[in-house]
Amino acid sequence: MTVPYLREAGSADLPALVDLENAAFAGDRISRRDWRHLLTSPSALVIVSDDTEGLTGCSVVLTNRRTAVARLYSLAVAPRARRQGIAQALLQQAMASSAGIGAHLLRLETRSDNLPAQALFSRLGFRPFRRVANYYEDGAEAIRFQRLIDRDCLRQSALQ
Repeated sequence: MTVPYLREAGSADLPALVDLENAAFAGDRISRRDWRHLLTSPSALVIVSDDTEGLTGCSVVLTNRRTAVARLYSLAVAPRARRQGIAQALLQQAMASSAGIGAHLLRLETRSDNLPAQALFSRLGFRPFRRVANYYEDGAEAIRFQRLIDRDCLRQSALQ
């Protein structure tokens, strides 16, 4: 498995991010307007992976200078690019980026029926800490995960 090419997203990626979001998720999608805001927000880091056909995945990490907790707000992989290590690379980069700005804990949530995501999170050291009923727009339950992060996570940075 090759390491995917990762880079910070820019405003030119907006149309591709909307397309990726629509392809990756049936609901609870980030809107074009929200993408526009995330791409310019100093508290959001949007990382993408791409190849010659376009975006293959993206992650969004939200931070707050007043707390040492970062949140993985979104992790999406294009259906055509799944099972190639892209989600893992994006998640490792999210940990590295969070550690780089001084966060000590990374939190995220996933649907309770998304077993592949839960397996990935567990494999990378995330542990479930709470279930939230009716979290998603279709009424599905979420499982919240968290992981302690430290400066060692910085070694996993793959940003180009």
